[in-house]
Amino acid sequence: PPPRRIIGVSGTSLFIRVWASCHGADARGRGPAARALKTPPPDRTTLGKRHGGEFPSEYVADVLRFGTPLVSHGSSDMPIWGPVFGSMENYDEIAVRKRIKELSDYLASLQEKES
Repeated sequence: PPPRRIIGVSGTSLFIRVWASCHGADARGRGPAARALKTPPPDRTTLGKRHGGEFPSEYVADVLRFGTPLVSHGSSDMPIWGPVFGSMENYDEIAVRKRIKELSDYLASLQEKES
C-alpha cells in the first residue's frame, strides 16, 4: 500500500514520529535506537550554539531534504527525509516544504538558551 499522508501533523508530532527514536523526545541524541547506530545521533538542541548563536534554518532544511552534506567515514545513518516526505505527501512539493519547515521550527524551539 502507498504511504499514508501526514496532513495536519504538527512539527512536534512529526518530530516524535520520525526522529525521537534516534534523537530522543528531547532532541539530545539519546533515543531508544541510538545505541544501535554506528555513530551516536548528535544533540540537536545545540544547533544554534554551533552556528554562531543563530538557529540554521536553511541548513536544517537542506539536511532534512538532501541528507548530511559530507560524510567522510561511510554512509550516514540518518535517512534523507525529502523523498520520504515526498512519498507521504503524494509528491506535493508545497506539503513537503511545509513538513520540513514545521520540523525545523520545532527544532528551533528546542534550542538551548545562552547563559
